[in-house]
Amino acid sequence: MKKCDLCHEQDKIHYRVKSILYTDWIFCCKECWSVVSRQYNYSYGGTRKLK
Repeated sequence: MKKCDLCHEQDKIHYRVKSILYTDWIFCCKECWSVVSRQYNYSYGGTRKLK
């Protein structure tokens, strides 16, 4: 399991995103993604799934 770059909770699925607040790519969980995805200049860069 990997940790979310924002809330540090462990999960199997993370979304690679960036926005006006996060100008470098980060990996975030679904809960944090729902917040980041509404920010200005939001970009989605893929999904990381652990098996």
